[in-house]
Amino acid sequence: MVREADQLLVADLDLSDRMTIDTARAVLAPHRQAGATCLFLLRDMSSRSQVQANALGATEILPADASVAELLDKVGAMLAPSAQPDIPAQLRHHFVAASAALSDLIGAAETGGTLPLKAIDDSIEALNRAADGGDLNAWLDMVWRHDDATYQHCLLVAGLAAAFAQRLGFREADRRLIVEAAVLHDIGKARIPLDILRKPGSLSLAEREVMRRHPGIGHEMLVAQGGFAPMVLTAVLSHHEYLDGSGYPHGLGGGDIPDPVRIITICDVYAALIERRSYKPPMPPGEAYAALVAMGGKLDRDLVRVFGEVVLDSEIVRLGRYGSPVLNRAAGHAA
Repeated sequence: MVREADQLLVADLDLSDRMTIDTARAVLAPHRQAGATCLFLLRDMSSRSQVQANALGATEILPADASVAELLDKVGAMLAPSAQPDIPAQLRHHFVAASAALSDLIGAAETGGTLPLKAIDDSIEALNRAADGGDLNAWLDMVWRHDDATYQHCLLVAGLAAAFAQRLGFREADRRLIVEAAVLHDIGKARIPLDILRKPGSLSLAEREVMRRHPGIGHEMLVAQGGFAPMVLTAVLSHHEYLDGSGYPHGLGGGDIPDPVRIITICDVYAALIERRSYKPPMPPGEAYAALVAMGGKLDRDLVRVFGEVVLDSEIVRLGRYGSPVLNRAAGHAA
């Protein structure tokens, strides 16, 4: 569970209005008492407004018109808890940039607006540069601090895909396409009802049918907007297809599923296994990888083997953070 002290609240308020101040005091009080970190964006940087912001629980203050670079640097620094001193500042910066871009992307998708191409490009760049750093463990640690399941899953899949593409030795242009497909693979979920998307337990048969529409919805969104590469469109539509024809939405067989889609599918399945949910604990990395191997002909065996080199080399596994004896068994089986 994410503690309040692990969260960052951002407040963009007009502190010249008394009613706003009173409302903010009531809303922020429980978070302040729980030790949450809070960044205030002030439209008026007068001493009076800053004093008022501090009284409301501001940890840091920036002007509301601060540049994106200033905002990212500040947020990145504030998300660097003492418990994670070994996470490089540059990696935190990439993570914040990817998170901010993802927020813009999901927000536009939810409201039916045009997907922001700059946000997509920013997230791709941030993810690939983070992968260049080679510390998947640190990326996962930061992702798990998100308490929103949709953000957590998108950042997990995209981070895994970026690391996987790097390990496979793809050239930069191909890496960008893989990561773009990963960022957008679940965009259709923005149009799935929240009571289904955030249900804390198993879905009913009818709810599963609704959820299974998200690849087609996402594909239609991207086609309607235009400008997306055919491979990205295919990955969004087909990332739940399996090589043995048991997937959806079209039950495609192996020859109809291109390698980039196979890569996204592996990352998607693995991310779902290691994610934290209110109704299930996360699988340890080695156990999750063993589950991928056990899927046999549903996934590309050669790609699964290389993917094991990505996730089983992680410090998470070496340190045995989850204390599971399955780790060594899975690693041995993969070899």
